[in-house]
Amino acid sequence: MIKQRTILASWLALALVNGACGDDGSSGSSDSPQDTGTTGAGVQQGSSSSTGGGSSPVGTGTSTGTDTGSSSGTSGSGGAPPDPGTGGSGAGEPTACDASAAPDVGKIALAPVVTGLDRLVYAAQPKGSSDWYLVLQSGRIRVFTGGALREGNFLDVSSQIQLSTGGFDDERGLLSIAFPPDYETSRKFYIAMTPTTGSNMNRDVVLEYQRSEGNPYVADETPTKTILRLDTSALNHNGGHVMFGPDGMLYVGTGDGGGSCGSDKPGAAQDPSTLFGKILRLDPNAPEPYAAAGNPLDGNASRVWHYGMRNPYRFSFDRLTKDLYIGDVGQDSYEEVDFVPAGVSGLNFGWPAFEGKQGGTCPNGGALRAGSTHTPPIADFDRRRNATGPFRDYVSVIGGYVYRGNALPQLRGVYLFGDYTGERMGALVQCGTQTSPITQILKNRDPNTPNAPAFSRQGGLPAFEDLTAIVEDNDGELYFVANRNSLVKLVPEM
Repeated sequence: MIKQRTILASWLALALVNGACGDDGSSGSSDSPQDTGTTGAGVQQGSSSSTGGGSSPVGTGTSTGTDTGSSSGTSGSGGAPPDPGTGGSGAGEPTACDASAAPDVGKIALAPVVTGLDRLVYAAQPKGSSDWYLVLQSGRIRVFTGGALREGNFLDVSSQIQLSTGGFDDERGLLSIAFPPDYETSRKFYIAMTPTTGSNMNRDVVLEYQRSEGNPYVADETPTKTILRLDTSALNHNGGHVMFGPDGMLYVGTGDGGGSCGSDKPGAAQDPSTLFGKILRLDPNAPEPYAAAGNPLDGNASRVWHYGMRNPYRFSFDRLTKDLYIGDVGQDSYEEVDFVPAGVSGLNFGWPAFEGKQGGTCPNGGALRAGSTHTPPIADFDRRRNATGPFRDYVSVIGGYVYRGNALPQLRGVYLFGDYTGERMGALVQCGTQTSPITQILKNRDPNTPNAPAFSRQGGLPAFEDLTAIVEDNDGELYFVANRNSLVKLVPEM
């Protein structure tokens, strides 16, 4: 499910406003029967201090190869203007962005929302709703509403998914859900999955469904459209994140096809005419192939928004600035967080010629696409065997969100990210082209460093270990999908 993996002047000017899968796997193991789940609430401890994250020099690459499409690194591409009605807070936003110091995260805690699920990997809310739709990798979507988990499934595609067990952590399965802004009236929604059986076996697909007319908590069983269907690929690097952006378009993250250093689909991430290793921007209401108007490239590349990615397992838009943050899972050397100012398209993030800010980590990584420039990440994390930094235990970066809620005012404007198994999460502030030092946040308090920033736990939550998603509700508050079985909320320490 997740694991191992010079900036264009045009977008630098636009930046003055405003983060999974690897060769050794990182998802859960065995299927289990229908879970009942439990719900909870509660409150408890936290603290604050900051450490700066290190950065590496920007690598430079030579460009060779065949140019596909019409543009590279275009700024301010079309599409509808951002929707000002994103919901949530915004009140009390700072008048100026400050990236001069690592953010002070204050005292923060995690409180349970729903626990006891099996293989929970993602959660999402339709616009204007307080319901949570809980995505289980084994192929089912449950609904949490009114403080309780509903019986039965909203959608069940488990007949297409039988996850591997044993030493291999299966990265396939049902990975995310997205609701369009008009979900209440259109009843449409979208899922990303990699089936393990049937005609779509080992193909990354995005499907359109509708909820039933008779019961809003049950979906029709048959998809209405296949929005995306990639070629068969290796069993890892499936991307699998779908979400609607502030422009109302559907964004999709795709992996590079798997293997080691893109070996299953050599050159695909640098070739915009293939859809592997990309962020796609789609319009499900347009004619096939559902390319959104205003995308930067033409022809076979018409669906591509950004490229040169290894496995953009989780990404998000800042609801205030509309900037894009991408967590791109690395190979064996670096994990990275990428940043794109609002409206900028056509960037090349360099994989496999670059991993993080470093060139040459893949022996056969090749060169950048002809005419393109490497856009380095705003943060990368050295996880090589000899690494000594605080994020050296990272294996699959989990891109997060910029906090825009009201419960934790000290976090407004702070971007939070984490790792599937790494023991620390991180917080940073991005101001135009300037990135702040990173504040480390321990997933669990360490009695040997009692003053270090850490999440306290409320409501009897167990130790916080695995992280598969950071998600945002309609009020801008943040939640973590933790331990493959729980949705927990980020709250102030009591």
